[in-house]
Amino acid sequence: MRAPEVVTTPRMRGERLGPGHQAVLAPILADPRVGATMGGVASAERVAEHLATVAEHWERNGFGYWMFFDLASGEPAGRGGLGRARFDGRAEVEVGWTVAPERWGEGLATEMGAKAVEVAAELGLEDIVAFTLPDNLASRRVMKKLGFAYEKTAPYKQYGDHVLYRRCP
Repeated sequence: MRAPEVVTTPRMRGERLGPGHQAVLAPILADPRVGATMGGVASAERVAEHLATVAEHWERNGFGYWMFFDLASGEPAGRGGLGRARFDGRAEVEVGWTVAPERWGEGLATEMGAKAVEVAAELGLEDIVAFTLPDNLASRRVMKKLGFAYEKTAPYKQYGDHVLYRRCP
């Protein structure tokens, strides 16, 4: 079973994230406010590499991230979805989101995350996690709203300690 390539939430339309989204995603990931929550700002080159990796992930796993656009304005709102990750030595399926900073505080991360949780359930992916930097309190609140509970803190890649939340069935 494959995830839908196009999804909708009450306020957004998501489309399968890929290399064609460079122009809309790069400004979001280059913003220092976003970088502070993601372990640093991303260069255009790094975003291009990321988009290629995401495209390969979709092909290999049948699911991935979507680029979300505001339904009313068509403006980019952020990206969110599902990805395979390794956290503290364990293979996981992660629910993730990144919201354009000018849209913070509007509940869009919760919408993106809820759509990803819904698709995970449709795919039979019941054991899902979310993780972030310990001081990213906004994402931690979203995790709790989506039914995730704190499990542990551990180093993640080169980014240092992250908090991992697991969704309670």
